[in-house]
Amino acid sequence: MLLDDVEWLVERQEPHLGRVQLVRADGERQRVSFRFLVNHPRCRPSSRTAAEGANRGRQLASWSDVKPEKRPLMEQRFAHLMEINCGFRSGDPFRPEPGEPRPEYDPDRTTLTERREAKAAELSALRPEEAKLLLGVAHVGARTLERWEKRRRKYGIVGCADHRWLRSSGGHPSISD
Repeated sequence: MLLDDVEWLVERQEPHLGRVQLVRADGERQRVSFRFLVNHPRCRPSSRTAAEGANRGRQLASWSDVKPEKRPLMEQRFAHLMEINCGFRSGDPFRPEPGEPRPEYDPDRTTLTERREAKAAELSALRPEEAKLLLGVAHVGARTLERWEKRRRKYGIVGCADHRWLRSSGGHPSISD
């Protein structure tokens, strides 16, 4: 993290005390509260340690990384997001399904927020067991749809998958294996 344009490393977190131990490159240590960091006007994440930087060099997840039994759930999520975005579950206005676009998802008559809220209401009307079966979660609200869309834009259809649906990595095999 950068604090007053000086890079610090969080050496230890003490959540039960509400503070962290910071260490600077020259070895200087400083213990500060979470409140101090949150409210400090010149505290920001370092580009070298930001969450996005943690995955540098790793291969992105692909269709084949999603467990086969979870792919239909991912496809359902994708179809709902496409209906929100353009009014067509396929995402292609040149290949509409019968009755598409439905009035509440017609981009010519509604805003993105209205379409998202309509989809949240539609999915909330499902029984929790039914939603879990169709989408992998018992409840879907507008904020959930926003998070799914953000990941879909970044990673494509695989962004619609829950990270727990991806196959586990090969780990770090030891020499004795």
